[in-house]
Amino acid sequence: MMTTAKIRQILNKRGLKVTPQRAVIMDFMMRTHSHPSAEAIYEAVKDALPGLSKGTLYNVLNTLVDANILNTVVLEPGAIRYDANVSNHHHFIDMDTGQIHDIPWDRVQNLFNAPGEGFCVADYQVNFYGVMAQNSPKRPKPEQP
Repeated sequence: MMTTAKIRQILNKRGLKVTPQRAVIMDFMMRTHSHPSAEAIYEAVKDALPGLSKGTLYNVLNTLVDANILNTVVLEPGAIRYDANVSNHHHFIDMDTGQIHDIPWDRVQNLFNAPGEGFCVADYQVNFYGVMAQNSPKRPKPEQP
């Protein structure tokens, strides 16, 4: 669990008040690497935050995104995921498992000029879709009976 002091430090640095909802949601997001949806976040934190409404959850998520504490990841229209890794990076989506893996920014060539003349690219993100190699250490192990 992320310490209360560390959560307080991050929020205060961004000019945000520490609330129980922000603290619990931040703690969950800093511990996961799964790029969860809002629904998955709700399911993960609802026991720690009795009475949490989905409206409050979305307000907290939007506040954390606006403060650059979380990023949104759009992998398909209307399907927003959240990511606590706010550094520039890309994603690999395993089509067998649905897992999302971070790919370092420098593993993909600079594409700022790719659209051609007349386009001024402010930012970009590349999503790779495929399957993990059978011998990959990142591939989940099959469940044992």
